[in-house]
Amino acid sequence: MILHTLEFEAFMAYPKRQEINFDALNSAGVFLLNGPTGAGKTTILDAICYALYGETSSDRESAKLHSTYAAHSGTKPRVLLDVTLHGKRLRIDRTPAYNKPITRGARKGQMREESAKATLAELAPGADPADEKAWTPISSSVAEVNRTIAERTHLTKEQFLKVVLLPQGQFAQFLKSKPKERKELLKKMFPVEHYEQLFDALLEESKKAQQDVAQDENTQRGYLERARVEMLALQALLDAADTDAEGTDTEGPVAEDSAEAGASENLTAENVTAENVTAESVTAETLDAWVADGVARARETSAREKQEQQRLSDEADRNTRLLAERAQLQADWREYEQLCERRTHLTERADEHKAQREELAQARAAAPLHAQYAQVHAESQALTARQQEQAACASALDESGRALLTALRDEETAEDVTFPEETTFAALPSLEPAEQQTQLEALLDTLRALQKKDAQLTDEEAAAAALLKQANALEQDRARAEKRLSDLTAQAEQLAEELAGYSTADEERTLAAHLVTEAQQKHDAAQQMQQKLDAASAAVAEAEKQNKRTATAEQKEQEKWQASAQQALAATEEFKNLQVLRLAQASSLLARELKDGEPCAVCGSVEHPAPAQIAEGEQLVERADLDAAKEREDKAHKQARTHELAKDRATKAHQEASEALAAARTQYETLAAQGECDVEQTAAQLQQAQTRLAQAQSRVTARDGVLVKVERVQAERQKAQEALRTIEGAAVEAQTRHRDAAARCEATAADLAPARAAVGFAQRVEAVEGYRAAHQRLARAVLLLGQVRERHALAAAAAQRLLAESSFESAELIHAAVRTPERVDALEQAVAAYELEHARLLEGFGREAIVAVAARVAAGEQAPDDLQGVRERVEQLRAAVHRLTLREGERESVLRSLQALRGEYAAFRAKTAQRYDRAQMLANLAAAARGDTLGGYEHQVDLVSYVLGAEFERILHSASLHLDRMSEGRYGMVFSDHRAKGSRSGGGLNLEITDTWTGEPREASSLSGGESFLASLSLALGLAEVVQANNGGIELDTLFIDEGFGTLDAETLDMVMGTIESLRDSGRTIGLISHVEEMKNRIPAQIVVEKGQNGSSVRVNS
Repeated sequence: MILHTLEFEAFMAYPKRQEINFDALNSAGVFLLNGPTGAGKTTILDAICYALYGETSSDRESAKLHSTYAAHSGTKPRVLLDVTLHGKRLRIDRTPAYNKPITRGARKGQMREESAKATLAELAPGADPADEKAWTPISSSVAEVNRTIAERTHLTKEQFLKVVLLPQGQFAQFLKSKPKERKELLKKMFPVEHYEQLFDALLEESKKAQQDVAQDENTQRGYLERARVEMLALQALLDAADTDAEGTDTEGPVAEDSAEAGASENLTAENVTAENVTAESVTAETLDAWVADGVARARETSAREKQEQQRLSDEADRNTRLLAERAQLQADWREYEQLCERRTHLTERADEHKAQREELAQARAAAPLHAQYAQVHAESQALTARQQEQAACASALDESGRALLTALRDEETAEDVTFPEETTFAALPSLEPAEQQTQLEALLDTLRALQKKDAQLTDEEAAAAALLKQANALEQDRARAEKRLSDLTAQAEQLAEELAGYSTADEERTLAAHLVTEAQQKHDAAQQMQQKLDAASAAVAEAEKQNKRTATAEQKEQEKWQASAQQALAATEEFKNLQVLRLAQASSLLARELKDGEPCAVCGSVEHPAPAQIAEGEQLVERADLDAAKEREDKAHKQARTHELAKDRATKAHQEASEALAAARTQYETLAAQGECDVEQTAAQLQQAQTRLAQAQSRVTARDGVLVKVERVQAERQKAQEALRTIEGAAVEAQTRHRDAAARCEATAADLAPARAAVGFAQRVEAVEGYRAAHQRLARAVLLLGQVRERHALAAAAAQRLLAESSFESAELIHAAVRTPERVDALEQAVAAYELEHARLLEGFGREAIVAVAARVAAGEQAPDDLQGVRERVEQLRAAVHRLTLREGERESVLRSLQALRGEYAAFRAKTAQRYDRAQMLANLAAAARGDTLGGYEHQVDLVSYVLGAEFERILHSASLHLDRMSEGRYGMVFSDHRAKGSRSGGGLNLEITDTWTGEPREASSLSGGESFLASLSLALGLAEVVQANNGGIELDTLFIDEGFGTLDAETLDMVMGTIESLRDSGRTIGLISHVEEMKNRIPAQIVVEKGQNGSSVRVNS
């Protein structure tokens, strides 16, 4: 990396633009950066760091990078760095986030946060840096610039600061610190988090494995206890079976064999207790032996009990059959006795049955005769009723006729008047019934015609009266219509005068509407402008929030990417170290294949007195280890790439948010520049114009109301004229119709006068209809009377014929033999029940079993005894068989449980053996990681110290070369992993100073002040070289060394300067930061920082 130029403005202590030309300083090789304390020397390094990484060395917030001297002047902070990385010349231009004052609009005077920006450009090969067209943009967002710089430098910000800026005070402390403190410092310089996590995980896994082993021991004791309980249960069952066998009377070969088998192997509870059997001695084979013994004895017991069970079952079957036979005989005997009792009872009822049969036969014979005599009686009663009905109908007809003729005449009726009713009734006696009905129908037709004509006369008289009333009403309507027409004429004249006062209403409304339109347009414009300003302000606020959110997200993704990049670099370093170690072990691998008397594959010798061997404590690197390391490296790089893509997306999102924020601010400032708008004033003007328009509209509305009234009055006046004409015509027509109706009424009344009687035509029609109905009832009664007489005669003749044909001598005997239906049903049921019982008895005495019982009775035998004794014996035998079955099931259940336990225990032992081996392996690994087993007490080194020790050894090797040159070959540095005297912590991070003058190693604390400075500077340079090598071998052509020169005497200072000159000769540019006057005199090329009241400034002396 070569620095060319650095420009910065409004940055921290520097309010004005500053420029440092490093090309002029590079030609000098060594330059001095000096100035008073607090002037801003470190700020120059911060500017370089910020240009590269977007952060300062002290992680100062971006918002605090804006110079306080320039914060209110509006000057934008900026840092521009021209640098060469890996042969590519780049120009980095960054602007940190800062607060910018708002100069226009509603927020004038307030501060607006501007987001950080960054651009990156590359110079075309061989082009002039002063030619702006020769620079090609590469990145235009903060995240993209950060990613590109990280890829080009291969260094994080922390590593860059450790390599470029060598802080002497820290390395002096590092030189003389204890191993524990030195370990903490090295952990900050080299990533060992992965090894720490591995160490913690290993300890945790080892602890968990030990806990699992302890749990397995508890589980094994549980298996033993379960086996003991199961065997005790089996022993109890077998002992119970032996006890029962001893108590039985069974003899024979089976019992003797069982006794011998029980005596051959006596399995007792003491054989399977936890006291004399340990967890280590119990195996799957032990359980197999226990189970085999139990199974053998259980099988012998089962065979013996199955024989006993069969014997008991056979005896129970025999007793069951005997019980069934005796129970059937007892049932048949009881049935025979019941049949005998029923036969005796049936014999006692024989006479009663005979009487019931005879009574039933008499009742059945008398039933039809009794029904016929009942019919004759019913017909006699009907004949009497019909005779009475005929007499009543004749009387009613005669009375109805007399009443009708009497009602026709009163005192005013003339004697010479003859009514149609009187003529018809006088002729009826001489006519046949059919002719009488015809005359009555004709009379009704005549009376109905007269009734209809009388009703028409009534209607015509009512119509004439209505017409007279209508004519009078029309006369009144005509008077009212004439008055209405006069009133409307006067009202029309009054409205015409009122309408003349609104002649200018339309012009006034048009003018007012025009004024409202103009005021509305002005007000809408003002509102739209205000809304745009509000919306623009809200958009700016939202864009600022989004910009902050995306900036935070970008920062998080950047941190994730940097962390994953570090892990990827560590994985690569691990893989490379393993490759180097495997190559170093190649001779040892070949040596393992050597055999006495056979030639060596390398030198060809057949003798191998000192074959190469792996160093003590060194782990052999296998091919699988390399493959695993390579897989971890690929996985780490893949993870880093994933985080890089996520970082790029976050960067793009933040860039878009920044652009959106800038656009929103530009929009707001553009709107604000268009001028202010007074919404309240335009609203007041609009209100005044609207009020004037409302007043003009009110006049137009009033005028329109008057016009409506005029039109309505004119329409009503025309309607009134038409109504008057219509009423006059209707009145003339009503008078004419009334005269015609009155004339028709007089003519009809003259026609009806001769036929009018004392009662009305409607009553006369009703009376004749009643007479006709009475006449029809009399005719029907005469007809029905004839029919009843004929039926009565036929019924009497049939009764006499049936009596002559029957066995009864008289009707009285028939009535005596008749029975009610209920009595007949009872007799039929009694006779049928007797006959059914007789048939059943014959069937019962004929069954074979009953015949056999009858024979036993005839022979003098008695009924069977009670069967309870046999039944109890059967139940006892069945219970014994059931007990044996249950006991067999219990034994089988215990045996299955034991066999399952044996399988579980065998699987458990195999599984726990693997866990025990794993726990032992993890314990050994944990001990190795803690350093308990590596190289004895003095060489105990934990895993992290071991990894850091490898890096520390490389640093000391490089530092020793520098120290050798600075001390003219006297001093050097070597790595030591011995435990320090009196130290409780492990070894691995010690260093010793070699002194060629004495030939003895020295402690770093024994060095003088000047010698300590040389050693510290050597360490710093060694660290820089190792970090560079670890990060892709980047060339750092510019270094800064901070302070420490004040403690050197003139001779040592000359020596140090000589070393620095040698660094310059190697092509590097060295920047020394010091207050020492002697340094100012010796180094002409300088960057002088001057401090003033208005901020600091830079002056370059090349």
